[in-house]
Amino acid sequence: MREAKQFRRAVPGDYADIVRLNTENFIANLSAEERGDGFLSAVFTIEQVAAMASDLGIMIALDGGAVVGFVCAFRNDFDHGSPVVAKMIESYDRARFEGKLLTEYQTYAYGPVCIDRRYRRQGLLRGLYEAQRNDLAGQFEVGVALIARDNPHSMEAHVKGLDMIEVGEFEVNGKVFATVAFRLPAKS
Repeated sequence: MREAKQFRRAVPGDYADIVRLNTENFIANLSAEERGDGFLSAVFTIEQVAAMASDLGIMIALDGGAVVGFVCAFRNDFDHGSPVVAKMIESYDRARFEGKLLTEYQTYAYGPVCIDRRYRRQGLLRGLYEAQRNDLAGQFEVGVALIARDNPHSMEAHVKGLDMIEVGEFEVNGKVFATVAFRLPAKS
């Protein structure tokens, strides 16, 4: 399997592939063994993907024209309809990053991120992350993400692999999530 070489913003022709990849990696569609390699806690419709893409955008990884990974980004006031994301944003007044509360920064929500299982551990996560950071440089100071505590693969990939900093924790319906944050570069 060769490494995807192209990272770009998603366009309408990519939305069905994003939904397919999202659905394939949704927790309810995976065996317990497959979940150990990471999973998504939410599944999206084409309409939801289109709405996210028209906000801050969805960065995709391509291999030969096929979508093999994606990472979403949206403003804190985006109508995401997710009680989990709402709870994360609500927790910003208790979460400290580099000595300040998250509410003191210009922030956006990072994620979800998904990489085709055949392309994992090949540098695509870093490529998507860097492409998104560069795309949003100068617009925001800090990106913030949530990671389910029962998804240690994602926690390790983001905290150890991308040097994101854990800044808090919250719970929704008995499920515990970590809040992680990272700095964006100034506009280049």
